[in-house]
Amino acid sequence: MKKLIFITTLGVFLFLSACTIKYLPIASNNVSITDNYGVVRNKDYTIAAANEYWNRDPQELTNYFTTFYISIQNRGKVNMVVDKSDFGLIDENGNQYDIVTTDYIENMLAPHLIDYLMVSGTNNSIIPNESDYNKQRQMIEKWRLAKNNLITYSFHFGKILPGAKKSGYLFFPKLESKNYNCTFQFDDTNIEFTRADKKKKLKK
Repeated sequence: MKKLIFITTLGVFLFLSACTIKYLPIASNNVSITDNYGVVRNKDYTIAAANEYWNRDPQELTNYFTTFYISIQNRGKVNMVVDKSDFGLIDENGNQYDIVTTDYIENMLAPHLIDYLMVSGTNNSIIPNESDYNKQRQMIEKWRLAKNNLITYSFHFGKILPGAKKSGYLFFPKLESKNYNCTFQFDDTNIEFTRADKKKKLKK
């Protein structure tokens, strides 16, 4: 039985992985490529952006969001302020996607935890048995780890000191798989991306 569950879980994981689209940056006059990151340097800042998968808890995020890992270095001599409204993701039809906040993500995922605790606590006993208690504790600890990961690895908006940099994940609504191209935008900087499978075809 355990073997069957493992095979089923593995199949679901492989299916979801196959459905996840990878976008690679396109080099241009002002965009250079380093390790699949599109990099733009100007007198004020350096920004590097890559379509990187979120591979930590909560694992479900890859199914719902298009994620980018970015790094911004302040090259100026005064503080640089970065706000979530400075970013945008544009699909090939010109539709704009704005950043999804970590608060929204937490609120979206929290009902799964609440539903589980309500269902597991429906027995008649006031004190849950040891098995239910351990399951609840594991679920809560997993949720705490997921929240900590979101806080730790997400990009933090706000002030960047002169010479300093900030790095982390940005979450956008999931791009439809039919999109072969997209544009990552920060301030006045655009970095063009194209699907990895399309780029391979172009090289042939």
